[in-house]
Order: sequence, then structure tokens, then C-alpha cells
Amino acid sequence: MLLYMRGVNRELPLFLVGLSFAAAEGGARLHLSPLLVSLAAGALIANLDEREGRRIHQAINQAGLPVFALFFAAAGAGLKLDALVTVGPAALLLVALRGLAIWGACRKFAPADDPRLKRFLWMGLISQAGVTFGLAALVSRTFPSFGPQVEVLIVAMITAHELVGPVLTRRALLGSGEIRAEEAGGGA
Repeated sequence: MLLYMRGVNRELPLFLVGLSFAAAEGGARLHLSPLLVSLAAGALIANLDEREGRRIHQAINQAGLPVFALFFAAAGAGLKLDALVTVGPAALLLVALRGLAIWGACRKFAPADDPRLKRFLWMGLISQAGVTFGLAALVSRTFPSFGPQVEVLIVAMITAHELVGPVLTRRALLGSGEIRAEEAGGGA
């Protein structure tokens, strides 16, 4: 990737999409997870050359929408939503426990010199998604006997986090004084 970026340096978003397909096909033949291969490649690039890592990030943002749309459509088509009735209460319990654990850890381990961190940091850590969706799909494929139920559980948890997380992040930014209500697009 670095050789391409330094030598050819054209159409990086298209190159990354092609490379992703190659990683998926090659990974399957070598019994490697394309998701983990891509994560490792991204981490390696970001640590070898920070400037090129930023360029990759920008290129992914440019090419990401159609790729993400296809991924989420495919992932959603395979979900067994009837399992939500069974795992829904467990998902809500796990969401609450995760939120409580994040809150407790931030209260205990945030630096004492800034009380805003102890009070508001946990709110910014609730949202999650991204790679977790891919890992949920991987669990479903790897463990066909119980994986689909676990995938629905994880997706239900992510959905709850994504509904509550941005609201809490905005509240934390306002409460800590990092932004004003006008900057956040409305009143407190």
C-alpha cells in the first residue's frame, strides 16, 4: 500500500476498494479474516507513516458510503430478527451493565485534576459500531449453532448504543463547556 501511495499516488479510494476485495478473496483462500487483515494493515500503515495514514483515512471517507451501504444491507439481510424477542432483554441488560461499567471506570480512573472528566467522560464513550458489526457477522458465520443469536444480540446492543451515545456525547460536550449550545445546533 505504501509503495502504491508513494509511487502511483492516484485514485486512492478506488485502489483501497480493490485492495479490500483482494483481501477478502485472498483471506478466504488463506483462512484469514479479511476484517482482521484490513485492521492489521491499517494499524501498520498508521504507525509506519502517519501522513499516509491520514491520506488513507480521507480516502476511506470518500469511498466509504457505497461500501458501508452494501455491507450493512448484506449484514441486515442475514439477521434473524425473530431472535430479538429472545435476546432483547439480555441486550438491554448488557447495555445497562456496559454503561455502568464505563461510568464507574471513568469516575474511578479519570485524572483528579479535571473534575469535568470524572463527570462527563463516560458519556462520550457509550457510542460504538464500526468494526463491531463485522465481528458480529464473523461470530455468526464461525459458530452456526448459536452465532446468529449472538449476532442479533450484538446488533441490538450496538443499536441501543448508537441511539443513546450521540445524545450523551452532545450533553457531555455542553456540560463540560467544550462547546456552546449555539455550536451544537440548539439549546441545552
